[in-house]
Amino acid sequence: MSTMNSLLTRDQQRTICSQLGRVKLQLLYKASIHGFTGAAFHQRCDNHSPTVSVGFNASGYMFGGYTKQPFSQSGQYVQDDQAFLFTFSGEKLLRYPVTGPANAVRMIANSGPYFGEALILVYGSKAEVHSNPGNYYTFNAAEMHGNDLNLTECEVYEVEGKPWRSMIWKSEIYKPTVSSVSQVRVLLIGAVGAGKSSFFNSINSVFRGHVTSQAIAGCSTTSLTTQFRSYSLKAGREGKPLPIVLCDTMGLEESTGKQVVKPIFNIYLSCDFWLKVLFGLQ
Repeated sequence: MSTMNSLLTRDQQRTICSQLGRVKLQLLYKASIHGFTGAAFHQRCDNHSPTVSVGFNASGYMFGGYTKQPFSQSGQYVQDDQAFLFTFSGEKLLRYPVTGPANAVRMIANSGPYFGEALILVYGSKAEVHSNPGNYYTFNAAEMHGNDLNLTECEVYEVEGKPWRSMIWKSEIYKPTVSSVSQVRVLLIGAVGAGKSSFFNSINSVFRGHVTSQAIAGCSTTSLTTQFRSYSLKAGREGKPLPIVLCDTMGLEESTGKQVVKPIFNIYLSCDFWLKVLFGLQ
């Protein structure tokens, strides 16, 4: 394959990759070389995935989309809950996630990358963009491409490596699988300064929807946590308890007599005790 030079700088490529995981981009299609046609695009890009598509215009805008689905010419919509559109504002990437996953990508033979009727590059086999915000993606057209719908270049990259796994959070994730256990208890153990108390504060803040500092946290050569404590996670400002409890412990220290747990080979608290702590057994 002949060498093609990307219009994206290395910093811009790294910025895009930072949204995806430990990956790199391999250029598959460059419209100025292969042609501003749907046929040329599909010849180079069909059956490759995931991909990042980027359009460029004379106004200096760089914009496009990501999909994990391979392109084809089926004429059908394809579901992709991980798809997103993006544009660059300077070196900053602005991201617009898909709002209609069932119609995230459409496989049209006579066009290039086709993101749910909202953004189409090489539209109708011409060096043009079709832009229709609100159809499965929501974005500001002026912010996206400056309302300049003439393409000077279109590039499509295959994403090589391992993208981040998409986590779909559902309420049943936090429901104990054993009916006799009303709350799952998670024991936090680590060295002084490992961030156990800060971890709880961060997790609790996420669920509460605002910053909380229930557990004492800070910087010190000795543990700020002086005794074993259990903290319930609460949802929303009303503070509805969740079925999970984080159990904070003193930080592990080299000096004797100060830590909850001595080095692993010298644990002086029995397994029976920890089972009671973790599962609230009497």
